[in-house]
Amino acid sequence: MDAELSARFAAEVDWSKVVDPYTPWQHGPDLLERVWSPDLRTAYDAHSDLHVACCGDGSSVLPAAVEVLPFLVRAAGDPDVRVRPQILDTLAVLGRAGNAARTTAPDPKLGGWRPTAPAAWPAAWDRATDALLPGLADGDEAVRAGVAAVLARATGRADELVDRLRSRFDDEPEQPVADRLVRAVGELAPHAVNRREAAIAWLRQRMDDVGKGEEPDIDEDVDAWIAWTEQHGHDVRLSAVTALRRALPGRPDPAYARTTLDALIRPSPYAVRFGVHRSLHVTRATDADAQLDEDLPGRLVLARELLRQDSAARHESGLRIAATLMSRWRSAVPELLSDVAEFVDDPDEVNRAFALRVLAMCGTAARPWADRAAAHLSEDDEPYEPARRHALWMLSRAGDERCVEPLVERLLSGRATGFFASPPYLSTCDWEKSDLNYTEALRPFAVQAEALLGPLLERARQAPSSEPGAHQAILRRWREGGGPLTERLAELIDRETPSTGATRTRRIRGDGPAAADRDRRSSDPQDVTERARVRWQETGDPNEAVQALLELTANSARRGYATPGGVKPLLLLADIAAAHPPVADEVAGRLEATARARIEGDCRFEAMTLLRALWELTRDGHRVAPALVGLVRICPPGGAPPTIVEAVELLAEVTAADPTAATAVAPQVRPLLDTDERPVRHDQWRAVLSDDALLTAVRTVVGAAEGAGA
Repeated sequence: MDAELSARFAAEVDWSKVVDPYTPWQHGPDLLERVWSPDLRTAYDAHSDLHVACCGDGSSVLPAAVEVLPFLVRAAGDPDVRVRPQILDTLAVLGRAGNAARTTAPDPKLGGWRPTAPAAWPAAWDRATDALLPGLADGDEAVRAGVAAVLARATGRADELVDRLRSRFDDEPEQPVADRLVRAVGELAPHAVNRREAAIAWLRQRMDDVGKGEEPDIDEDVDAWIAWTEQHGHDVRLSAVTALRRALPGRPDPAYARTTLDALIRPSPYAVRFGVHRSLHVTRATDADAQLDEDLPGRLVLARELLRQDSAARHESGLRIAATLMSRWRSAVPELLSDVAEFVDDPDEVNRAFALRVLAMCGTAARPWADRAAAHLSEDDEPYEPARRHALWMLSRAGDERCVEPLVERLLSGRATGFFASPPYLSTCDWEKSDLNYTEALRPFAVQAEALLGPLLERARQAPSSEPGAHQAILRRWREGGGPLTERLAELIDRETPSTGATRTRRIRGDGPAAADRDRRSSDPQDVTERARVRWQETGDPNEAVQALLELTANSARRGYATPGGVKPLLLLADIAAAHPPVADEVAGRLEATARARIEGDCRFEAMTLLRALWELTRDGHRVAPALVGLVRICPPGGAPPTIVEAVELLAEVTAADPTAATAVAPQVRPLLDTDERPVRHDQWRAVLSDDALLTAVRTVVGAAEGAGA
C-alpha cells in the first residue's frame, strides 16, 4: 500500500462516524491500513471490525459504510489484499440491507423497527457498482463469484447488469462462478424493466442446457479430452431453477422438478466429480430439493427416484429429502414411509441408522416396521451403535415394550449412551442434532412404573447433580400417563433421595409451581412485590398487599407498558385472590386485560403466564378461551415455548373442563385439522411429534364443542 492511499484514509473519511455500534469504540485510519496488511490474521481482524462498523448485525446500513465504501471497493479489486472475498461478502450484505431500507414499510407495532440507510447511501452504492464491474474478469475465481453476488444487489441497475452478467457467462471458465452468474441474473430479473423478459428467456435456456456433454475418456482420446476441458459450456441447470424461482416468485412450474431430477440422476461431468465426495453430493441434492419448495408432487418423485438409485450417496440424499417432506406435509408420511423403511436393513450403516431415525420421527405411524427395528437392538445383530440407538428410539415412539429392557440397561450403564436425561427445551431439533432422551423414551411405559422405579433411582444416585431432576420428570410423565405412582412409591423416593426427596415428591404429587414459589422467601425483600409477599405471609391479612400490588400494576393493561417486576406482582395477586375471594373479580379483570394487552403487543411469554394464572384463578372458560385464541394467532410454529402447540394445549385444557366455552372458539382452530402442511416448524426432527400434540389438542377443543351441541 502506497503512502498516497494511506493519506487518503485520513483525509477523505469522517472517522467520527466509523464506530462500533455496540461499544464506545471509535476507529481511525489505521483500520483501513490493516486491511492491506500482508498478515492474514491482521487483515481478517480489520475486516471484521469494518463489517460491524458498517452494518452491525447486517440488518441496516450504518453511517460508517458511506465513509469507507470507496476504499472497500478498491480493496476488493486489489490483488495485494488477502481478504478480498470477505470484503465482497460485506458489500453484498450492505447491498441487501440498503435495498431493505428502501422497500420495507415501517413496523405498525408500537416501537416497531425497520432497516435504515443514510440518505447518501444510494448515490454511494451506485458509484460502487461502477467500480466493481471490472471485477467480473478478475483473475481470482472467488473474487469473480463475489463480485457477481454483490452486483445482484444493485437492483436499480438491473437492466444494464443483466446484460453484463449474461455476457460474462459466455466467457467464464469456472463452473462455480458460472452458477453464481446465473443466480445473479435471477435476482436482478424481477427488477429489470426493459430486459426482464430477455433475462427470463435466457434462464429457461440455461435450465434446458446440459452444457458441453459427457467427459471423453482420457485414455481413449487425450486430444478430445483436452479440447473438452477447454470448452466453457457449463451445466447450470440447478442454478437456473433457483434463479427462475427468484425471477418468477409465486409461479411454480412442474419443469423445475423434472429438471432437478434429471440433473441429479444424470448429472453433469462436474457433478460426477462432485459426487465422489458423499457429503457434498448430499448437500447438492438437498439444496436443489429445497428450491422446489411447495411442489410436493415433484419433490415426492425426486425422493423416490433417488432412493431407487444404486449408490449410497443418492440413497442418503433420498432419505434426507424424504425426512424433510414428512416433516412438512402430513400426507408425505404415508407416501414415503414404506420407501424409507426399506433401508432399515441397508448395507450402508449411515443410511441404516438414518432410516431408523426417520421411522422414529413418524411415531406410531411406523408401528408396522417395529419387528424390523427390534432386530437392531443387540450388538450382535447391529454393530453400528447409532443404528441401535435409533432402533430403541423408534420402538419407544411406537409404544413397543421391547425397548424398555435395553433402555434400562443403558440407563444403569453409567456410560454415555447417546440419550440425554431430559427433552430439549426448544420444540425443535435440527437435523444435525439429537433429541433422544430418557424422559420421553420411557414415558409410554407408565404401567411399568413399579418395575422401573428402582433402576431409575439407582441412576439418579449415580448421575451428576444437574440430572436427578430429569429422572423426576420421568416419574411425572408416568403420573400424567396414568401410571401407578402410589403413595408407597412417593415414600420410596423420599427414602432413596433424602437430600431432595421432599421437594421432588411434592412436585411429583402435583403441588404445582405456586406452592414452590411460596417456599422461596426473601430474608431482605427489596421490591414492592417481595415486601407484599412477606407482609401477607407474616400477617395473613391480604388487604395491605393487595393495595400495594394493585397500585404497582395499575397501568399493566396499557399497550407497550412494562410492569415493574414483569408478571410477578400479577401472579402474586392471583395467589392472594385464590385465598381471598373478595378481590378475585378485580384481580381476574386485571389479569385478563393485561394478557390481552400483551397479546396485542406480541409478548406471548407474559400472555401465556397470565392466561394460565387467570384460568387457575377463575376456572371460567368463557373468559379465558377467547383470549387464548388470540394467543394462538401470535405464537410461532416452533422454538422457545409457548409455541402454537402449548397455546392450543392450554385451550384444550380449558375447553375440556368447560365445554360450553368451546362453542365460540372451536371454529377458529378447526382449520388446523384440515391443513396438509403442518402448522409447526418444518425441516427438523420434532415436527411430527409437535404436530401430533397439536392435532390431539385441537381434536379435544372440537370434541368439546360438539359435545356441547355446537
